[in-house]
Amino acid sequence: MAQRPALVEEQRAQGLRLEQMARELPDPVPEVPEELRQAGLEALQADLRALAQRLQSLEPVNMLALEELEQLETRLAELAERLAVLSHEREELLLRIETVATLRQEAFLEAFNAVDGHFRTIFAGLSDGEGQLQLENPADPLEGGLTLVAHPKGKTVRRLAAMSGGEKSLTALSFLFALQRFRPSPFYALDEVDSFLDGVNVERLAGLIAAQAEGAQFLVVSHRRPMITAATRTIGVTQARGAHTQVVGLPPAA
Repeated sequence: MAQRPALVEEQRAQGLRLEQMARELPDPVPEVPEELRQAGLEALQADLRALAQRLQSLEPVNMLALEELEQLETRLAELAERLAVLSHEREELLLRIETVATLRQEAFLEAFNAVDGHFRTIFAGLSDGEGQLQLENPADPLEGGLTLVAHPKGKTVRRLAAMSGGEKSLTALSFLFALQRFRPSPFYALDEVDSFLDGVNVERLAGLIAAQAEGAQFLVVSHRRPMITAATRTIGVTQARGAHTQVVGLPPAA
């Protein structure tokens, strides 16, 4: 009977401890699996010791990990911002490149169509035939070359490489003057461009140069009479005695 007060006091203390532990339990209280209940307290304590050993094996703990994580997150945010800026600039550059490529192709086609029109007109005037410029790659003009196609009077359509010397001269001169009409230059120098032409074609070429000379100055080296006759001013060059070159003035109609 003497131990009864002590037992009562211990029971009261255990009750208070149980109440304290009950208050510390999470709300709601998690369900404990039946197999865990069957394993008993000793199994739980064994698992707890194993977990404690695993935590201990992870040491030493980096106490600056959170600070380093914050720094890395800040750096990542800066890189992401720079990436967004660079992506935007890349899109703008690609758009500009596409715009420039489009304008470049439009400018080329505009020049091509204009020069082709002049070439057709001039070639018809010089040879009484038909000629045109032909793109090697019409789908992508800037990736291909340019071919001169001519049809001299009385002959089949021929490319420049298959023509005679005179036909080549007429075709090349037609192309030269077509460029000159599209984008005129103030001065031109032609060296015996009529050497492969017959008399009729020399007269036609002389007339064309005279017409073009209204907007530009032409210096033509020639020994053909129709060209010399059509000149505004004639300068003769001859070999004098002693192998010296002598320059003499000639009348316009010499």
